[in-house]
Amino acid sequence: MTLKFVLPEADPSLALSVETDPKKVKDWLIALPTANVLEAGRLIQGALAVLNRVKVDADVRTTLLTEYQNSLEMLTGAFEIAYASPGLPMKESARAAAQLARNVWLELAVGWKLAIADKLEKRFGFFNAHPKAPPQLMQALLYAYWRVYQVSGRLYQTLPEGIWSECHQLFRYAAENKMLDEPKNENAKEKSARPIATLYKQMVLLALADPHRFAGLELDKVLEIIESYAPHAHFQPLSKLASSAGFFLVELNTDKAPCYVGNRSLDNYAGQAVLFDTIELAKKLHKAEHTVEAKAPMAKDRVKVQMWLEILRRVIRQWSIVPHRHYQRIPTESTVSVAFGIRRAVFRLNAGQHLVNGHDKPIIAEKDLQLTQWQVINESPGGYGILAHELPKEQAKAGEIVALSVAENANWMVASIRWLHQHHNGSMEMGLQVMSAKAVPVLMRPTLGAETPAYFPALMLPAIPALKQAARIVTQKGQYTPLREYSVIMGQREQFIRTAKLVEQQNGYDLFEFTGELTQ
Repeated sequence: MTLKFVLPEADPSLALSVETDPKKVKDWLIALPTANVLEAGRLIQGALAVLNRVKVDADVRTTLLTEYQNSLEMLTGAFEIAYASPGLPMKESARAAAQLARNVWLELAVGWKLAIADKLEKRFGFFNAHPKAPPQLMQALLYAYWRVYQVSGRLYQTLPEGIWSECHQLFRYAAENKMLDEPKNENAKEKSARPIATLYKQMVLLALADPHRFAGLELDKVLEIIESYAPHAHFQPLSKLASSAGFFLVELNTDKAPCYVGNRSLDNYAGQAVLFDTIELAKKLHKAEHTVEAKAPMAKDRVKVQMWLEILRRVIRQWSIVPHRHYQRIPTESTVSVAFGIRRAVFRLNAGQHLVNGHDKPIIAEKDLQLTQWQVINESPGGYGILAHELPKEQAKAGEIVALSVAENANWMVASIRWLHQHHNGSMEMGLQVMSAKAVPVLMRPTLGAETPAYFPALMLPAIPALKQAARIVTQKGQYTPLREYSVIMGQREQFIRTAKLVEQQNGYDLFEFTGELTQ
């Protein structure tokens, strides 16, 4: 097969404005204002854009691109600080920083595509009618796309059109030419020099993890897991499909991300495809999970250990059997009011009244009680897909609790934010899974401790006998500890419960079952 990339048109008028001396370029990069990462990023993007639109010797281009990549690596930490955001929509400065970081890596990827094309053109001749692309350049291109994907995940945006198509091409080409394990790399910590197969596996695993489901710190952990465990995933021919769990379909002649096989029959599949096998990977992750569980009782920071465990479990599920909707989403046109966070949800479920106990202060300030209005784009008995154009900054977070209602005075439902998507124009989509239509606001505090803590707001989700689902409690993240006793104020009554099974821990909440009766 031949590699076919989308490349920019050459512009001869830019030839005089491009610097091609590697030493001068290196000196210029060293002198960039690294304290101002946005300015440094813009200068690098501009220089790369010019370089990518002029004819340059193949070896010179490769040397220059290596210098640019080294500088971008050094700026990565500063970029991450610049676009760090506790929620969506991002502030304009953070969003601009993230878009710039993504665009610079995209421009570097264009450079590596040109370098591959330059090398193939240079090698083509009578005695070399079928030149091969250098694996080192293919690896560099995949690494640039890996960086693009990381930033896209933090932006809650999808990959630009065409990237999956080119990644699939690189994998196919490397497989056919026995280059998947190239370049050889003895230093596993050198992430930018990993073999083609490993980088492609990282791309596939991040797609299957669905980065839009994770908040910022959670995504960092997911990336850490991927970079540590990606070599334990494997590619198989379609004939090796043994079960639905642990097998995913990679369609190599499409521009689509890999997908879960499920009950789909591949007997008559006509396209070019391979299976992505995560069975060994899952075994390694389960072993890591058991190791962390064994250390958890002695851990100084149980909250961090629990977060690590829950992220491990979530990616294991994503890489075993991808969760799917139980109900078909139905397109609709209506609006809903949404209140973000447990505290605001408690206020709405308590008929717009502060939930207080004795002399405790109101749980939320008056200025923070605003609702946001969303357009429902589809719905099902299990959840909603909603869209908004103008929102207060940084309120929506993946893995957060919300209260929603079709009208401000109607019954309020409690839901969890399962995924977010941020459009280039600043508008946002959000996927909500309804947890209860009859949640009860309560106040809680642990009964034991050096000092008696203040009560905090929580939600009691009544049992659902038809689903054999026990009553549950939703608290802010970090409140769950096995067998911990709590005093619960429901209405005017003080009652006592003890934590039982942790059902789910997300970025914004703990959801657990309990022992003891709660009656209104």
